[in-house]
Amino acid sequence: VSSLEPFTRLISVGLIMAEDGKKMSKRYGNVINPDDIVETYGADTLRIYEMFMGPFTDAIAWKTASLIGARRFLERVWRAQDAFATEPNAEVERTLHQTIKKVGEDIEHFKFNTAISQMMICVNAAEKNGITKEQYQSFMTILAPFAPHMAEEIWRELGNRSSVHVAPWPTFDESKLMADTVTIAIQVNGKTRTEIALPRDMGEAEATKAALEAAAKWLEGKVPKRVIFVPNRLINLVLA
Repeated sequence: VSSLEPFTRLISVGLIMAEDGKKMSKRYGNVINPDDIVETYGADTLRIYEMFMGPFTDAIAWKTASLIGARRFLERVWRAQDAFATEPNAEVERTLHQTIKKVGEDIEHFKFNTAISQMMICVNAAEKNGITKEQYQSFMTILAPFAPHMAEEIWRELGNRSSVHVAPWPTFDESKLMADTVTIAIQVNGKTRTEIALPRDMGEAEATKAALEAAAKWLEGKVPKRVIFVPNRLINLVLA
């Protein structure tokens, strides 16, 4: 190399310990053969599980029973192609853009476990509200580094001729990262009584009116002497 150090950053990988908490060794007879795992669960399941076990730099004990969680996640992703929605759902669109942003950032910082966690959140939203073919294709491009074999097969099934691994990484829209509504806590004399959903950045006058209606039974006909308004977070109706 042309410099004294070929790398600008060193990240040490944490050891995968045996199920008994010891270092894997033939001496202890606790070695896990990856070929056996691949034969039973598939290579993508093994990849997903290893990356989801915990932080990249931490030593973590292997648990064969936990492989089923990674397998089920991939099965849920596979089933999502059975019936596509005709129109994009707002919640799914927002969650997808959040996922594109987080997975891209987490890969750069070797936070593979939290990237997979965010993808699971995205799949939950898709199962609940439906996902379009276009949204599903975008999801495949961010899943591909983690489950390359299944992502490639699905990518071809969707009608693409080139590989998913040469497809451009999707971009996220900043305007779609936040929800249009927020949940506001309604307090009476500092004690939370209920919550209401209001449009994001609603003005104080309109928000207070909605809060008075929602907290009517706790106000018992009394008029608050003071209103503490924290935008997009809470409204405290002070009676005394």
